[in-house]
Amino acid sequence: RQMGLQSCRRRPLIFVFEDVHWIDQTSEECFSSLMESLVGAPALVVVTYRPGYRPPWVDKSYVTQVALQPLTPEDSLTVVRSILPTSLIPQPVAQLILQKAEGNPFFLEELSRAVGEAEDLPPALTVPDTVQEVLLARVERLPEEARRLLQTASVLGREAPLPLLRALWGEASDLDPQLRELTRLEFLYEQSGGAEPVYAFTHTLTQEVAYESLPLAQRQALHAAAGAALEQLYADRVEEAYDRLVYHYSKTEQADKAVEYLTRLADKAARGHAHAEAIRGLGDAVGHAQRLPDEARDRRLLELALRQAHSLIPLGRFQEIVDLLLRHRESLERLGASALAGPYYFFLGRSYLFLGEDARAIESAERAITEATRSQDEATLGKVHYMLAQRGPLSGYPRDGLEHARRAVELLERAGEQWWIGPAHWAVGLNHAMLGEFDAALEAEERARAHGEAVEDPQVQSSAAWATGLAHASRGEWEAGVSACRRSLELAPDPLNSVIALGWLGYAYLEQGDAERAIPVLDQSAQQVGAFHFPQLQAWFTLFLADAHRMTGRLDRAQEVAAQGLQMARTGTSLWGLGWAHRTLGRIAQARGDLAAAEASLTEALRTFTAIEARYDVARAHLDLAALAHARGDSSVATTHVGEALRLFDALGLPRQVERTRQVAAELGGADGA
Repeated sequence: RQMGLQSCRRRPLIFVFEDVHWIDQTSEECFSSLMESLVGAPALVVVTYRPGYRPPWVDKSYVTQVALQPLTPEDSLTVVRSILPTSLIPQPVAQLILQKAEGNPFFLEELSRAVGEAEDLPPALTVPDTVQEVLLARVERLPEEARRLLQTASVLGREAPLPLLRALWGEASDLDPQLRELTRLEFLYEQSGGAEPVYAFTHTLTQEVAYESLPLAQRQALHAAAGAALEQLYADRVEEAYDRLVYHYSKTEQADKAVEYLTRLADKAARGHAHAEAIRGLGDAVGHAQRLPDEARDRRLLELALRQAHSLIPLGRFQEIVDLLLRHRESLERLGASALAGPYYFFLGRSYLFLGEDARAIESAERAITEATRSQDEATLGKVHYMLAQRGPLSGYPRDGLEHARRAVELLERAGEQWWIGPAHWAVGLNHAMLGEFDAALEAEERARAHGEAVEDPQVQSSAAWATGLAHASRGEWEAGVSACRRSLELAPDPLNSVIALGWLGYAYLEQGDAERAIPVLDQSAQQVGAFHFPQLQAWFTLFLADAHRMTGRLDRAQEVAAQGLQMARTGTSLWGLGWAHRTLGRIAQARGDLAAAEASLTEALRTFTAIEARYDVARAHLDLAALAHARGDSSVATTHVGEALRLFDALGLPRQVERTRQVAAELGGADGA
């Protein structure tokens, strides 16, 4: 996409995409992204596809559809005469060809070839009704060797690499004469420009007809042979052939091989953050695993379920993970495999955590630790501590979360889990941030970013970027905060991380005092994270939104949204969310002039933030209470609260907040707290 945009800036470009009706979902998403990015660019995009396919961007105002009309009878006759000499075409036969083909160029060509290859050409020649019948008739008229080679090539798909075709042919007879004949008859053509010779079918229908002409048993045998040949040809780079190995073994009786390569292909997709594609592949693997013997089947299905859980998390499908894993609990207990039980309860606990079911999350984490300890699985132990570190900010236990995060780093480094080390450092930083320790948070997030860069993983880098953004924004470094969150959005490779980055971008705007800019961003992020049933984050982003409405004077709307956020925080057992809810409700009440309600809410906010050691928020609560006391004419209480805020900001090493607090003290007419 970026290459295309940069090229467009230098000169107008034309992009041509043919046969888009065959596109897979991942490529379609990439293509749609390209189409959206080219809006307004000096580029022409030409796309061809068959009726029945509907591109997702087809209704855009900048798209024009042009239906290709059938050829006229005159043009159709020109096509026929390009295949058959005029002297060989009796008028009734030519008219019959035109009638059957109905202006379809491919049908015209194939009908003409079929007629030309017939041994005689009586005036009353019967012309097949469908193009498939035409192609089958042509295939059946081939000499036996040529026909078998064409059928063998059809098993390999639209394109048949010559080394693989030779391995599959496996006969003493030379296939070159047969290839020349099939090329002459325009069944195949040789592609040029590649690293190895490739023979391609002139049309997909030709390949399909040749393939369908094979008996099922012969097809399966050829697919099995193709799989074995690929394993040998790609022995030192088998990853390059995963998709073809899946294609072939999925069409054989070798269910174990189909499951193996579908799993490997899904793992590869997941590493590239194509998690929707990974889920589809794993779903296919489950279907083949059902054909395995009983003993192997249960274990394989459980392993596949764990992989599905891994890819469902970044898609935000937490309840689906819980439902999936609970269906396998009985087989897990029956297998009695601690090596599987540890990861099983880790994924189950993490999903419960994100769904706001704190007690079940803790219960699952404890079971995961027991099972991982039993099997001496330090990698899983590290991941469980990482999950408990995530619980720190989500549920409101950042001091415990910090200890779990440090333990996770230690265990994961010892286990050599290079990818997971980055998220563990990210969790260290996030817990520091909730404790108000922003310098330490930024140091940890820089380590997370560096690990993400080292393993070339955008998800780790994106998470580190938005966590860096929230730390900068909280310290009053608003431009740096906004920039980091925007960078996170650019890097985010999955729906979950994208919506989280968006929410924290809204927070950065809010801290900057730009409420009008924050509102649409926070509104969108709150709705999207709500679709994932992630109550803690939904509560946070909703409460940020409520505060933004308060800042713009929309007090009724702010009150309504804050009440929703309070309920979400309670549902998700998010103590930090509860603190934010009470603070926002207190600020709204004070803006309305209801000082008693404001005092009750702000005091509850102070109590909540103090209980979870969120010292930055404790200091801010003191400032809110100082402003409230000043409004009530109680300068002594106002001075006390300002002094506490100043002490905390100074202890946390936040000079901007210290300076601002001194200004507040001067405005309130109180002491500077020194």
